[in-house]
Amino acid sequence: MSDISQNGETKGAADGRGNTYHLSHVPTSVTLTAEQFERLYLTPMTRQQPALAKSVGNPTPLALGGFVITTTPLSCCLMAWRGASGNGVAFIGPIVFLGGLLLLITSILEFILGNTFPCVVFGTIGGFWFAFAATMIPSFNAAAPYSSSSDTAAGLASASFMNTYAFLFITMAILMLIFLICATRTNLVYTFIFLTLLLVFLFLSAGYWRLGEGDAVVGDRCVKGAGACLFVASLLGFYLLIAQLFEAVGLPITLPVGDLDRFWTRGQRKSDGAEDAELTTA
Repeated sequence: MSDISQNGETKGAADGRGNTYHLSHVPTSVTLTAEQFERLYLTPMTRQQPALAKSVGNPTPLALGGFVITTTPLSCCLMAWRGASGNGVAFIGPIVFLGGLLLLITSILEFILGNTFPCVVFGTIGGFWFAFAATMIPSFNAAAPYSSSSDTAAGLASASFMNTYAFLFITMAILMLIFLICATRTNLVYTFIFLTLLLVFLFLSAGYWRLGEGDAVVGDRCVKGAGACLFVASLLGFYLLIAQLFEAVGLPITLPVGDLDRFWTRGQRKSDGAEDAELTTA
């Protein structure tokens, strides 16, 4: 038996022979390096590691899982594989509950952990999935006014709707460009994901405008190009998800993600060195 004092220290433990062994409580904690933190949370470690990150799970893989399980079938649909059509109408359920909901939940959890960049990324992309699905749901009456018969399917295919909805894709492309610049502070895979998403929204906007002008040939090619870029983004998402899960469960396999932090750190060191030299000269 052992006797524990009021301050939590163990005084000793005796075995059957009467020998006493002094035991002590060893506090343990998990400390991530800057590279590991950026790999797991997809955000630069520009501040002290939050205490919650040591005691709760990492929510980032949840968002990646929702992202890949939504973008992969949608990309196949946009590329019209095996006769798929509808520009995602068949995936309204997965878009809402796997894409939008999981990314929104992750965004809230990242906010609690104090990770601003992934919070904004997952929140805005999750919100886009909700908006995209709502446009195709008849009860929201978003596309029906563009049809003479007040039919949502006919409204989605009308020239007026496509010419108008393309502006949303342009705005999302600008947002992806901002995310792309910020992602260069993390790793190469994450950066390429935003690069492909930027191309996705540019192709979609161009395709919708060409379809709105009646140019079905070029419009369909642009939509298929958007599907191909989205498919590449989903493959990169799968790779990043696997890398994070391997790290989370402690598998002795480390997949390279192309850490970009050292380039920023190197530039910061040069800048700090130049400032120190100026101060010394002065």
